[in-house]
Amino acid sequence: MTTHTPSAAATVIPPAPARWKLCDIDTLLRAGDYAALDQRLDDALAASFQDRDEEERYYGALPDDLAGCTAAGAEGMARLAAWQAANPQSAHAWLCEAHYWYHWAYEYRGSGWASTVTALGWECAHACATRCAVAALRALTLAPTMWTACALLLQSTSAFNEPDWLTELARSGRWPDKPLQHDFSLDDDEATREELLAQLARSGLAHDERVACPEAVPTALPSPVQGRKVISGTSYWIHATLHVHPRLFFFMRQCVWFQQPRWGGSHERVRAFIASPACAHLSEVEKDRLRHEIWRDDYQGNSVDKDEDPAEAQQRMAATRQRAQEALYPYHRWETLRWLAVSHYMLDQHAEALACLREAESHHPIDDDYAMNMAVHVALEQDPGGQWLGQAICNSANAYECNTALILHAYCSLKGAFGFVPNAATGNAWLAAARERNAGTENWDDLARALWRVPRNQEAFEILEMGLAAGDKSCLLTLGIFHAGGEHGTKDRQQAMHCYGQAAEAGNSVAAYKLGYLCHDMAWEDATPAAQRPVLQAQAVEAMLKARELGHDDATEGALMFISDLSDIPVRHRHLDFVREHATNGDAIAMATLSTLLADANDKVLYNYRESVRWIMGAQAVAPEDEFVVNVTKNTHQDGFLSSTLYKLTRRQIKAHEIPGGDNAMV
Repeated sequence: MTTHTPSAAATVIPPAPARWKLCDIDTLLRAGDYAALDQRLDDALAASFQDRDEEERYYGALPDDLAGCTAAGAEGMARLAAWQAANPQSAHAWLCEAHYWYHWAYEYRGSGWASTVTALGWECAHACATRCAVAALRALTLAPTMWTACALLLQSTSAFNEPDWLTELARSGRWPDKPLQHDFSLDDDEATREELLAQLARSGLAHDERVACPEAVPTALPSPVQGRKVISGTSYWIHATLHVHPRLFFFMRQCVWFQQPRWGGSHERVRAFIASPACAHLSEVEKDRLRHEIWRDDYQGNSVDKDEDPAEAQQRMAATRQRAQEALYPYHRWETLRWLAVSHYMLDQHAEALACLREAESHHPIDDDYAMNMAVHVALEQDPGGQWLGQAICNSANAYECNTALILHAYCSLKGAFGFVPNAATGNAWLAAARERNAGTENWDDLARALWRVPRNQEAFEILEMGLAAGDKSCLLTLGIFHAGGEHGTKDRQQAMHCYGQAAEAGNSVAAYKLGYLCHDMAWEDATPAAQRPVLQAQAVEAMLKARELGHDDATEGALMFISDLSDIPVRHRHLDFVREHATNGDAIAMATLSTLLADANDKVLYNYRESVRWIMGAQAVAPEDEFVVNVTKNTHQDGFLSSTLYKLTRRQIKAHEIPGGDNAMV
């Protein structure tokens, strides 16, 4: 790879692509600049009839541009109402209201996961869907070319079914003769009523609201009669959208989504739709883009791994290879070849993964962090002297679609790594771009771990330090591992403790667990001063209890074992209730720990040898082969002739019914 150091007058890095948007709707609404807002959106609607890119932007960007308003709930709806009052003829004011209610309908529906929605959530969702439909139809009445109003009704009727009044309106051209209303569960118990009212308040719905129907019916709506049949539901709204804008493409992709099996359709239905007159205006590339949705439905996010049946894995990989060869759209070739690369990677076939990834990247820059980390791992492992990785980093960074690529470009420019020419100005510019684009994420730590797997430990350590400075707190755990084990050079256990401790305070249970073991191991090293050992032992227990608090599965066992090693008797006593609770509940490790504490003759408060033997017998009954139980038995009760004799004599004195255990009433 060849890189060039820019001159002082040159741009250090290319500018980031402008955000894909129409305008900042919420800012204009807050400012009350309704005229500018209408003008920008009206221009975007007109442009959507002339250009595919403008069609995609108008169709896809409007909901995102409105997000600040929709997320504000009732307050956002109030801003839309002010727009409508200021300009009663604004079709986009009503279209934005329709999007507002569709957003909230999906919120009540569990953001698309219908299996998680409650009965009250469904009530609220259907009420929002009613408001969405009325607002969309008002928009279409004011602007007969507003094809997105019909497209939104396709989404709404697909997700929430078509209400009878809407079916009748499309069939007869008549609104209901009275306002629309929704019957909420207000007559149930008081708790249900309160919950419902709280739900309604989120979006600004009123429990007694009546939705007034306008007098006019959109003239743009076509007849539902198609040949000898009358169409309704999703079929009608597909027809209506294409009637308003006959040459759409991006809307057709959504039509395909709603004909997939998950929406009650089938892949055969999708193929038939693509071959139908409805798609006759599309180019061959566009039709193939629609066919690609079938592959996505079957395979996307579901790559092959080691647990899959080999025959089935081979079949899926062959089918995806065929799709990659057939795909007419470059991004789809990237997508399928990336899928193959991930599958080979999961099967530990790194040479094949690199080959697929290189082929994929030739069609489109790497656009996701997982693929870039995989590229770093397999490229440095399989072809450490090659130039492909450096060029792939450049291509991906310049596309601004993958934050890991921005980080890599920054690092490589600062350090002169992977074939880059060292350039501090360029490196710092890319570093600033990475921080601005995605500050505080785990991209840094994930990248460092990819380098660690090669292994390129020094580079990994430097990335971790840069990441921590950029706000990626997940780097703390890995930095702790590096310092503790000297993965990058000299061990520094004090620094490891510091990193683990900070990570634990940030909520990382693994860091707390590792801190516990690090303190425990240091406490028992010969080089550790005797005065420091009790402190480290206590720190080990506290770290394990922190890990337990944070949800680490093995932390309870670790805490119990470390308590058994405590040499500071008052510290032991602080944890006695914790040990007794778990021992009483039948935990073998806790029983063995309690046996250890009770057997220490130096503890004038706790010492009770008979009780100690009773508890170790309980531990043996529950887990006779557990290593900790075996070691406690050996070290506490069988260390020498006298100790072993006392142990045997005491065991004989304890009756079977006295032995603690999960089913023992004496516990």
